[in-house]
Amino acid sequence: MKYGISTERVDLFDVNIVIVMQVKLREAVPFEELQKAFEKACSAHEVLRSKVVIDEEGEAFYVDCDCPKNSFSETTQTLTELINSNERKRFKIEEGEFIRGFAAPDGLVFMMHHLGGDGKSLLYFIETFMNCLSGNEIGEVPFKNLTLENLPENSRIPFFYKILVNRWNRKWQKDKRVFDFLDMDRAYKNFWENRKTKTIIKRYEKSDIEQLIQKAKRAGVSLTAYLITDMIKDEKKKVDVGLAVDGRTDNNRSMGNQATGISVEYKYDEKKSFEENAMAIHSLMQKKLNDDRYRFFVLGFMGKLDSTLKDALNLEHAGYFHAKSSSTVAELLGYGEKVKDYSITNLTRADIPLKYGDYEIKEIAFIPPVISYGKNIIGIVTAGDVMNIAWHTYEE
Repeated sequence: MKYGISTERVDLFDVNIVIVMQVKLREAVPFEELQKAFEKACSAHEVLRSKVVIDEEGEAFYVDCDCPKNSFSETTQTLTELINSNERKRFKIEEGEFIRGFAAPDGLVFMMHHLGGDGKSLLYFIETFMNCLSGNEIGEVPFKNLTLENLPENSRIPFFYKILVNRWNRKWQKDKRVFDFLDMDRAYKNFWENRKTKTIIKRYEKSDIEQLIQKAKRAGVSLTAYLITDMIKDEKKKVDVGLAVDGRTDNNRSMGNQATGISVEYKYDEKKSFEENAMAIHSLMQKKLNDDRYRFFVLGFMGKLDSTLKDALNLEHAGYFHAKSSSTVAELLGYGEKVKDYSITNLTRADIPLKYGDYEIKEIAFIPPVISYGKNIIGIVTAGDVMNIAWHTYEE
């Protein structure tokens, strides 16, 4: 295999790019059985049998890996302790390490580098894992990602933005540098020396979820729009909210980063009711979600940036690298001082079965990474009768 890394290239040199999911089962399972299921599930997914290479020109690719470093271990650490201890340990994607699994006291924990896939990809890995655990037959799962070539035709970026990207790429040529994994190690060490994240999870039971859904319906808005309105209602300024969006156009269940995103800017209007504000936010969201030009804009735009410039944006944010051209672009694209106020991923109801033979998933929590261009990161997922909303931020 050999797949180019293009639209997802911004994840390569991000120093905080690991997706976390906690899965609680209804029954206890011996560690050895969990470990065997994990290894079998990894072998089924093509991307988890690959590694990342960077060539002399700075282009990056997924290629076959004879001995991937994905791992599963037993631990006494809590979810928060696992996140804090692992966020500073760089995933060795150049050695085929995309996913780490843990059997912890408060559930199974899966941590995946974003180049292994998006939030839905990790759900589909968990589905494979559960099928392996219960002895169900599984097949090979091919790798899928989004490239400039397979984006919807009507999502091509406007001519003005092509000119802008070309201008930035030309200016970058004066400062251009090809970064490698040693640079990544140094950036991690520098970035995490005095940093730590915190995770807060709010749990909603069935009755709570039903009440929220009914309130959203009465307001004529989506649950996500209703929740966003509640999050920003006390803000005194216009807030910039980024929303991760599933970019699968063929409903595939493969692993691979197939996420795109939109953003909405809105200032809560105290002269209007909560419901009226929610309707305004909902309208802004729907305008972009229903138009491929907005829905896939970020992928088309970022995909045309020079590959090494995308690396530089993250390394500027990490405080490891600085150049005039990359610093200017980093500030303009939200990799500098001003980042998204909120970045939200709502996986809605988990798109996988909960029951697998004798085993059943009781609930799932989803913790997205505090990406270079985000501040307050929120992950939402519903499984069974529980919706978990996780807030992931840096400690003050």
